[in-house]
Amino acid sequence: MSSRVLKRTRGLVVTGAALGMAAAPLSTGVAGAEETPVPKNIILLISDGGGYGHFDLPSLYEQGQSYGQASVDPATGAVEHVPGTASQVYESYPVQVGQSHHSANGRAEYVTEDAWGSFDWVASGATDSAAAGTALGTGVKTNNGVLGYTPDGDRLLTVGEQAIEVGKKVGLVTSVPFNHATPAGFIAHNADRNDYQGLATEMIDSGVDVLMGGGHPNFTDAHTRRASDWTWISQDDFERVSTGGTDFTYIEERSDFDSLAEGGTVPEKVFGLAQVAETLQYNRPGLENDDVLPWSDPLNAVPGLDTMTEGALNVLEQGDEGFFLMVEGGAVDWAGHANQTTRTVEEQIDFNRAVEAVDEWVEANSSWDETLVMVTADHETGYLAGPDSNPTWTPITGEAGALPNVSWHSGGHTNGLVPFYAKGAGSEVLQARANQWDIVRGAYLDNTDIGEAVFDFLGHAPASGDSSVALEASVPLPTTGGALSMSVADAGSVVLEGDPRGQSGSLPHVTVTDTRDEVQSRGQGWTVSGSASEFVAGNRRFGAENLSWSPKVVESESGASAGPEAAFDGPAALADTDRVSRFGTTVLGADLGLVVPEEARGGRYGSEITLTLFAKD
Repeated sequence: MSSRVLKRTRGLVVTGAALGMAAAPLSTGVAGAEETPVPKNIILLISDGGGYGHFDLPSLYEQGQSYGQASVDPATGAVEHVPGTASQVYESYPVQVGQSHHSANGRAEYVTEDAWGSFDWVASGATDSAAAGTALGTGVKTNNGVLGYTPDGDRLLTVGEQAIEVGKKVGLVTSVPFNHATPAGFIAHNADRNDYQGLATEMIDSGVDVLMGGGHPNFTDAHTRRASDWTWISQDDFERVSTGGTDFTYIEERSDFDSLAEGGTVPEKVFGLAQVAETLQYNRPGLENDDVLPWSDPLNAVPGLDTMTEGALNVLEQGDEGFFLMVEGGAVDWAGHANQTTRTVEEQIDFNRAVEAVDEWVEANSSWDETLVMVTADHETGYLAGPDSNPTWTPITGEAGALPNVSWHSGGHTNGLVPFYAKGAGSEVLQARANQWDIVRGAYLDNTDIGEAVFDFLGHAPASGDSSVALEASVPLPTTGGALSMSVADAGSVVLEGDPRGQSGSLPHVTVTDTRDEVQSRGQGWTVSGSASEFVAGNRRFGAENLSWSPKVVESESGASAGPEAAFDGPAALADTDRVSRFGTTVLGADLGLVVPEEARGGRYGSEITLTLFAKD
């Protein structure tokens, strides 16, 4: 911190204090390829529809503890965070930020003041899983309902395709149909997310090494036999994958999934189609029982998401090239659409077990120096909040062994931020990309940042031929540099002149420069305030309340607001900004007025105005 003082000579003296704000201890981005930790293995786990509330339900049910709950009053702007206790493995990961996920159409933006300024704002115009899956799987926004194409219809490269191109194995695992929107977003292209047979064909023929999920044509969601239903996969595709017509080894029995997870005979490629029509457990009988404890209804005899994940890891870890694996807890979204609290708890716990399986695999079979694990959601579903929410937000509460106390406010998706956690090689790059600020959740990145980062980690294929030379250039990410500072023009003393009892003058120009990013500024603006001392001439004096100013903005790059006209009977605001109007350079001034008291004896009086720049809390 530095200061600048104008020497007192005669009349009014102005003192300016400059304040340089310290940055939060975040990564400064990627300076070059040699400094970038490149993971050999990349694992992305997605709780489809899982917002901050969904992620807290298992902890509340199992331990009576929460991690990301808050009370927010949009009328006053008051935010109170509930003290959190880490209960899940990912809650100890070093990268913990938020994630925005709007699509190219619909709301098409996330604005923190709007999201927390009105309870209804996030409830409309949200992304669907196709657009969110495309953003995560390509790094590019698209319209709802579209997979692997831009809004203009241009075909996008997926991270799955890039991983195959550079020689890595690829796996896609889900608790819902294997060709649902989220897994499809990492490998497929279709203008209609509901063209399930077309998506199945493309995914089977894509070159991926593992496909696992539901969508079996010959089973119900109660795990019973039925007449064939070709909604999710065509008869031709089912026959060719199940009878050796592809490179996949086909499995569907629970015992085969268990054997694969245990590391028995591990094929090179596996297509695992669980014996359910759609979901592993969510759609099983008893769905109407939405006020019973989890697992009150008998479970289907099919593998869990953790078993599928363990099996996929055994397939993908073969060889030295590394892999990309996406694991989706897809039925969290289905439970959210139905506002079904019991099965939301079940599905999120099933997802958490898959994360635990991944974490244990890294510890036992890899290392955090070569593997990156990311845990997040594609969007929030159901507008899950605490009891009696709307128009305020209340925290979800609960005791161990009981259903948490919640309220639901939508049957669809919302625009609210979702959590993002990361650990391992390259995780600091994701932290650096979280350069936006939410007034409740803090730093956040966008879903396209995740897709872009995965592309960067995957790198590029070798030269295409003996006469070709491969080139690569690294463009650094923006750093978390920047500062907040103030300077006062060196105008000497300000001499007030005019009528003996009514005098005036001008404050020297005050320049404020704010180059902080939103994480450094914590989404807040800055304020310049002034306070004046007594007017003193030897032993003669009168109070500073006789001095007043009329602040003005001379110029501003972002629209700062001048403070009101005020007397110096206390500190007075010269200028005030918010998250938007703070950035860049702002030049301030003020007209000064002094009313000399009748009882003041003649003489040369001196005073000071001390200016203080501070970042808002």
